[in-house]
Amino acid sequence: MSSEIEAVEPNPDAALLARVVAGSRDAFESLVTRHQGAVFRFARSIARTREDAEDVLQETFLAAYKSVAGFRGESSLRTWLLIIARNAAFRMARRAPETTELEEADVWDLGLRAGWGTHDPESLAIKAQRRERLQEALDSLEPAAREMIVLRDLEGLSGEETAQVLGLTVEGMKSRLHRARLKLAAALRQGGEYGE
Repeated sequence: MSSEIEAVEPNPDAALLARVVAGSRDAFESLVTRHQGAVFRFARSIARTREDAEDVLQETFLAAYKSVAGFRGESSLRTWLLIIARNAAFRMARRAPETTELEEADVWDLGLRAGWGTHDPESLAIKAQRRERLQEALDSLEPAAREMIVLRDLEGLSGEETAQVLGLTVEGMKSRLHRARLKLAAALRQGGEYGE
């Protein structure tokens, strides 16, 4: 049995945050590059349009830049950014009716996780049909279920992080996640794709 202690990787965001607080724009750009994909995908799951999601992305990082000195580190930086994005998206949603559809790439990622992965022409046609059906099923969910699926299943946040972003207890998040997954499965089944 080895007595070596494995080195723990330092949090790369911590060093960047210290540099951002000290005024480094390059460090902030690095943080944006590191987290913009996750923030955009989450914003896209709850914003009305791609353009609205892009606005939410900009508002998120602008707000983060203005208040980074106040970040207390009680959560991960990513979780903090997703909370900011959620608040920005909801402010925007209050100004207009919802017509959300998920980004095709997000649906594709979820489909790949579901086992769709061959590349012959027939399989590609079937995948396209499934991707369209999955998009329709996700679009049919209410916003709370959609954002739950995106955070846990697409973005891979932990239960605690998801609960924190949504302002729920972990137990409440688990219950809502279970219902959201059941609703997604029911929506897929109702489309006949997975029926008997």
